[in-house]
Amino acid sequence: MEPLHKAAFAVALLAVFFVEPAVGQVAVRIDRVSAEEFASAKDKKGVVVISVNWNRQWRCGGYENAQLKGIGFDRIPISKSSDDAEADILLDDAPMLFTKPGFDEYAFVVEPGEYALSFFDVKVARSVRDIGGFKATRSNLTKEGKPLAGSFDVGAGEIIYIGHFFLDCHRQPIPWRYYLENREIFEKYKGHIKSRWSIIETEKMEFRLFRTKDFGNDFKLP
Repeated sequence: MEPLHKAAFAVALLAVFFVEPAVGQVAVRIDRVSAEEFASAKDKKGVVVISVNWNRQWRCGGYENAQLKGIGFDRIPISKSSDDAEADILLDDAPMLFTKPGFDEYAFVVEPGEYALSFFDVKVARSVRDIGGFKATRSNLTKEGKPLAGSFDVGAGEIIYIGHFFLDCHRQPIPWRYYLENREIFEKYKGHIKSRWSIIETEKMEFRLFRTKDFGNDFKLP
């Protein structure tokens, strides 16, 4: 994997938990649609490409280790009032026991619009027996259906890359949106995405990061 930009801690975490959240997935992953289904939808829907690192980060924010377990986004305006309602885009493939280094890639077919960060789940451990974590839900991350922690937008027929998500450990473990740091690396990434999903027209893919002041730094590809 090519190097990613790294940045400093920006915000304190919002809540502490010791119970798993009840959320699910609404957006359709590219690997779960046929080429024919995708061809019929690609001019009406958007495609969101995202990479996530589910590996444990050792000695993270005062803990023995931490692990990003889930991250979710809701389409704006958000109509769901309950924190238990499923996120419109949900990534929650973190393994329970055995993790591996590096990033996993995801691509979703979504309705056009703006999407707010509405959920995240971070597991932390002081020891093998002292395990807990942090989570934030839509009631923490949005207000009156609008984003507080960040958002991205995608239009019909667009294919966008919104970033690489992992942990920041400066003070306490939080999700952090990293990014590919130059155009050459981005072109290599597009080739990798094409090798994973040949139906995606990666030559059209735009570098359009998830915008946030709390979980990543601003950056525009030169």
